[in-house]
Amino acid sequence: MTIPVDVLQQLQDISIIEMFQLDLFAPIHYSAQDTTATTLYRFHNGTNGLNQDLIWQGKTYNAIACKADGFEVGENTVMARPTLTFSNTGGTFSTILALVNQVTPKNDLQKARITRKRTLAQFLDKENFPNQINPFGTPDATKKLDDQIFDINKKVIENNQICSFELVKSIDFETLFLPRRQITKDRFPACGTFVYV
Repeated sequence: MTIPVDVLQQLQDISIIEMFQLDLFAPIHYSAQDTTATTLYRFHNGTNGLNQDLIWQGKTYNAIACKADGFEVGENTVMARPTLTFSNTGGTFSTILALVNQVTPKNDLQKARITRKRTLAQFLDKENFPNQINPFGTPDATKKLDDQIFDINKKVIENNQICSFELVKSIDFETLFLPRRQITKDRFPACGTFVYV
C-alpha cells in the first residue's frame, strides 16, 4: 500500500525536524575583502505549517528538497562519510558553486562546513504555525539533539536536477596527514639522523 506524499509530509509532535547549515570560509570560498559575500546558507527539506520556509531559533531555513544518507554511527572504527544531496532544479547549488569557483577554481565547496541540526516538531518556533500557536507542544529553542558537524570532502555529482556532496569529519580529509608537524632529529633525537635547519 502506498502512503500519499501529503500524509508523509505532515508534521507530528514527535517528528524529527532536520536542518542543515552551510558555512563558507575566506579566502577559499570568498574573498576576505568582499563584504557583500554570502558566507552562510541554511536549508530544510520541506516547509512549515504555513507552507513557508522553516524558522528555528529565530533563524530561517530555506525550503529545498534534500536527502541525507550515512549519518549513522556504530561501534566499528570506520568514520561516517555521509552523502548530502540537494535538489538543483532551480540552479541554487550551481550558482553557489560558480561563485566559490570564481574565487578558488575547481574548489566545488571543499572544506566548507555542514552542520546538521535536529529538533522535534513540538519545539519549533511559533512563527511556523497558523495564529502563532504550535499545535504539537511548546516552542523551546533549547530542546534539540546534538549538532553534527562535517566538512565537505568533495562534490560527487552536479547536474540540473541534483547536487550531491560527500561529507567527512575534519580529521578524515583525504589530503590530511597526521601528525601535521614533521618530527625531525633536532626536536626528537630518536627519530633518525636528519636535522631540520
